[in-house]
Amino acid sequence: MFASVLLTENKKVRRELVANVMDHVYFLAGELGERTLREYDNLNQARYYIKDYFREFGHEPWDEKYTADGMEVANVAVEITGYDRPDDIIVVGAHYDTIEDSPGADDNASAIAGLLELYRLLSPYRYKKTVRFVAFTLEEPPFFSSELMGSMQYSAGCKKRNENIELMICLEMIGFGSKKCPQEFPLEEMKRNKPPYGDYLGVFSLPSSAPYVSLWKDVYNTAAKRKIHDIVGPASIPGMDLSDHRSFVARGYPAIMLSDSGYYRNKNYHTPGDTPDTLNYNFLAENVHNSHIALRDILNMDKLIGPR
Repeated sequence: MFASVLLTENKKVRRELVANVMDHVYFLAGELGERTLREYDNLNQARYYIKDYFREFGHEPWDEKYTADGMEVANVAVEITGYDRPDDIIVVGAHYDTIEDSPGADDNASAIAGLLELYRLLSPYRYKKTVRFVAFTLEEPPFFSSELMGSMQYSAGCKKRNENIELMICLEMIGFGSKKCPQEFPLEEMKRNKPPYGDYLGVFSLPSSAPYVSLWKDVYNTAAKRKIHDIVGPASIPGMDLSDHRSFVARGYPAIMLSDSGYYRNKNYHTPGDTPDTLNYNFLAENVHNSHIALRDILNMDKLIGPR
């Protein structure tokens, strides 16, 4: 039996998850801070921290190394192999680097905290499909959208290995939210049926992955007290492809992004002000908990799209 209960119904589970995500963010964005090639030691320390945490819960992680600007960098991965359909893979990913001159608490320590805790919550069990957790390097400029972007390197490897990636779920800034922060939108018509304040998680995709947004929203909202909201749109809409999901779409894989919407809500985005004390750790923990329930259910589906 899964040890999953709504956070509001189990104070111990809630306290542990809140404490863990806070610890992760304060280490990455507080102790380390900027994680770039310019701050190469910090980038590597983040990588080692992620790898050690992956290893702690019974599965052996691995590095996928490459060279950028003459320096060795690496994506870090770990997986829970499916018991029924091991070749059908769900990838959950987040980048661990930052923009220069920012400690990157929301962007993207919050999502790495989510990645680590999703892995911890799911690791005691096995599922029909394989779930692979990947921490990507070098998502931020000047590498964004280039072949040296960590997720571009990784998705190219998936394609070369002819892997069946059924869905990529990108975690990108998931810790900034409250009823006190106004929610903005890139287009006026997107405001329809969306709260005017930013206290919810969003699921986003490019049009080719729209059915998977509907799938995630339906499954997530079945158990979540705080409902997720969805936005699907082309890359011409600012922000729709500004993360690692774009790398998988570029290789022909379906991909969605879970996000607090970044600069449409968080004015600290890509600034020195993106510090650990600005995040809402109850909000972050709730997003992780709800996502782990949704992911668990999706991993046990025979088919993601169509009759299941």
